[in-house]
Amino acid sequence: MPKEKKKYKKNWHVNNNYNNSERGFIMNLYAGARKDSKKGRHGTGILVPFYFTKESWWQHWLDQKKKYGMICPYSKVKMTHIRGIQRGKTSGFKKIPTNISKDQVWPGRGYSPDNLVFCSVKFNSDKKSITPDGCQAVIDVHDEMMNRWMTKLTFKSKLSKVDATKKDKNGDSFITKEFRKLAKSLTKKEWKRFVEITYDKHREERMKEEPYETQ
Repeated sequence: MPKEKKKYKKNWHVNNNYNNSERGFIMNLYAGARKDSKKGRHGTGILVPFYFTKESWWQHWLDQKKKYGMICPYSKVKMTHIRGIQRGKTSGFKKIPTNISKDQVWPGRGYSPDNLVFCSVKFNSDKKSITPDGCQAVIDVHDEMMNRWMTKLTFKSKLSKVDATKKDKNGDSFITKEFRKLAKSLTKKEWKRFVEITYDKHREERMKEEPYETQ
């Protein structure tokens, strides 16, 4: 084998070993982010703000690793740094879902210590361009629905165990006490709206039962 070919093969193995190492993998992510900051992400021409040096980028990874280890802060899966062993063209190369990737917490704001998180490739891909506000909106809707479901479940459970109209020594029924709890949990505006809706609903039911009742 010619000396030049042997030298190329040796250098390739050295580079490949480095690229598959933890530091090599993280620094390749640095190179990709730095390229985006100069030429625009994926050739779009839209430049990405960048506030790291090689040293601070590596230190940012070490700081995250100290807190989370190799665990993705989002998905909680163990992350990997497998670059692969392909030579030449890598078209069609399947990304490894557990590999480390660079994520802008707030897409478009660029790479800065307050906006960079290393997470798994799969989560980053699933997250795409959703913003923290978008994430919070989903969480708020989920919490609202879960609270509504739990309140309904709890109320039904209590209602099945008690006489809802039976009054206690203070003259309060189960229904009365539950309505007081509800009133305390709502603002004046919300409580007013609740009463209006309840009254309208009551009228509708009465009209069904007594359609010829005069107003």
